[in-house]
Amino acid sequence: MKIFLRHILVIGLILSLYGCLYGQCLDGPCALEREKMIRSIKPYIERWIKEGMSRESRIQDSISCGGNGDRGPGFSAQQLNAARQLEDKNDFAPRTRLSMAWVECMKSKGYEYRYTGTY
Repeated sequence: MKIFLRHILVIGLILSLYGCLYGQCLDGPCALEREKMIRSIKPYIERWIKEGMSRESRIQDSISCGGNGDRGPGFSAQQLNAARQLEDKNDFAPRTRLSMAWVECMKSKGYEYRYTGTY
């Protein structure tokens, strides 16, 4: 009887781990699937497209619009402090104002945002 219960326990453990072998775990994708997902994520700046642009010209345009270059609208503490208003309690409102200005600047330079629905 003990041997039977031990076999049932071993079979149960094997079946519970079976899904991880194929990239499907109970809490989401396993290591291989997660790595593929992370590698496929594009930086936000790569979704901004303009005819005839190069990667370097897009980075320079982002910087001239106040962004941090190769990622898009990332702002320094100095930029956030300069955009801060008296009623702002945290960085959310200044960051939103700066982001909206960055978007408008990129649009004025001829860029358009293209989201394909995949990361």
